Amino acid sequence: MEGPAPQRRQAVLAYTLWGLGLVGFCGLHRLYLRRPVSGSAFLFTAGFLGIGQLLDLLQMQRLLEQANQPFLLAEARRAAAPAPEPLERQLLRLARRSADGFTLNDALLALDPPHLTDVAGLRQAIDRMQHNHLLEVGNDARGRIVYREP
Repeated sequence: MEGPAPQRRQAVLAYTLWGLGLVGFCGLHRLYLRRPVSGSAFLFTAGFLGIGQLLDLLQMQRLLEQANQPFLLAEARRAAAPAPEPLERQLLRLARRSADGFTLNDALLALDPPHLTDVAGLRQAIDRMQHNHLLEVGNDARGRIVYREP
């Protein structure tokens, strides 16, 4: 189970928080940039007596890139994930695989991704496919309603 997508850190806000360090609030930029330990140390040591605060100005771009790595990784994973096959195509493949036809329950179990399909949407798709003569309805030996390829 995946958690919420990480938030991208913005340069303007990071520099603004760094600027607050000049008036005594050192380390807020580090807390914002996913560095809670060093951010806390900066808060309690006045940015390591201002030296660390000034050094962070020089390395702010690197800190931003490191803070945004989880966001960029999640973005790359989403881009690399193959798009699911259209619902109608999945149903036709299911009908072709099942010589005796498939039931509504079979379709719900076989669809990918399963969380994108609700029963009402599935019934509507099957109705459209019947109307277009892509599926026909019948009964199997047990009397269940099944859908087959014509």
